[in-house]
Amino acid sequence: MKIIYLILTYLAHPFLPLILKFRVKKNKEDKYRYKEKLGISNIVNTNNVIWFHVASLGEIKSILPVIKYYQKDNDLKILITSVTLSSYFFFKENLQSKNTIHQFAPLDSPIIISNFLKRWKPKISIFVESEIWPNMIMQTCKVSKLILLNCRISINSFKRWRLFKKTFQNLIKKFDYITVQNQETLKFLEYFEIKNIKYFGNLKFIQHKKHNKNNLNISNISNSWCAMSIHFEEIDYIIQAHKVLFSNSNISSTFLIPRHLNKISEIEEKILSENINLQKTSENKIINNFNGIILVDEFGLADEVFNFTNFVFMGGSFIKHGGQNPIEPLGYGCNILYGKYIFNFTEIYNELNQKKLATLVEEPDQLYKKISELMDNKINVNSNLYIKEYSDEIYKNTINFLNQQILI
Repeated sequence: MKIIYLILTYLAHPFLPLILKFRVKKNKEDKYRYKEKLGISNIVNTNNVIWFHVASLGEIKSILPVIKYYQKDNDLKILITSVTLSSYFFFKENLQSKNTIHQFAPLDSPIIISNFLKRWKPKISIFVESEIWPNMIMQTCKVSKLILLNCRISINSFKRWRLFKKTFQNLIKKFDYITVQNQETLKFLEYFEIKNIKYFGNLKFIQHKKHNKNNLNISNISNSWCAMSIHFEEIDYIIQAHKVLFSNSNISSTFLIPRHLNKISEIEEKILSENINLQKTSENKIINNFNGIILVDEFGLADEVFNFTNFVFMGGSFIKHGGQNPIEPLGYGCNILYGKYIFNFTEIYNELNQKKLATLVEEPDQLYKKISELMDNKINVNSNLYIKEYSDEIYKNTINFLNQQILI
């Protein structure tokens, strides 16, 4: 299996520039920096590099406090690689500094990875969550200490890897250490007889600090709720819930935050076809005395919505996607609602249920009823203390562990 993958990536290598150029035309890559994914960069390497590799926005946000901690040491040079444009925009706004550099992650071609490692020569390489790329792992472990931080393996990934048990074992054992974010992942790795595991808890819990950026000016809205990280297949459920809640005078406005922004025009068409007032944040950031759906069609505004509203439904849970992480809105004291498909975050939701910090919505047509009940009962969630105490412990244990690896 490993040899077949290696051969295929060698064969694919000549076509990668063409694929990236095509993606640039589709506005899926940065037209000025897409060559970084081919291992090409104008940045001159510096010594003492700590390399953090993430996939997308969620992963880079999860390690924000960790990066902030190491940015205080001017003797360290921090390299962050990521795959998506949204993660770069977040880096630019929150992490860019003299000793911290962003590059788009190299594609998993053995030639590209080799050139990338020769350029950067990392002292330690830290991959975050589910970033398991065979060529990247096999080559990086030869040049630096290698850590998989906040590892998460879903049930679906476990079932797939179980079919190739030996291959996965050989690959995952290349990591010097693996820290896992939940007990489920711990059990999966133990099935593969992995020994070098640490369990500190989910790093995403340490994002509990509020961010008041004032990019949105929200006023004179009596009652509202938020539908967060909504997949396109769930849009109709949110629109129907809004219509019923609005007709019953339970709410005046719904903040709709799509999971992906590539179908904004289709979402807009669906809303307008139901004769619902629509305001897009990209066109107007002053939301005053508005009745309808506010479509948040830009990255980086969710915190401000959470700071304003008390009720947040987490998307990806009405479809068999596995749900989205509710920790961020919890940090703002929001009431969390979710559907039954939350297998990506089972442990988190179970714990929140026990502490009465979240509400299950069994079927989409029950969403408006659950929101109405919460509003009528005027339930206030006091999740801030819980999040802070738990996150402080995770943060402390993670930093202590990384210090032992980095400062050696």
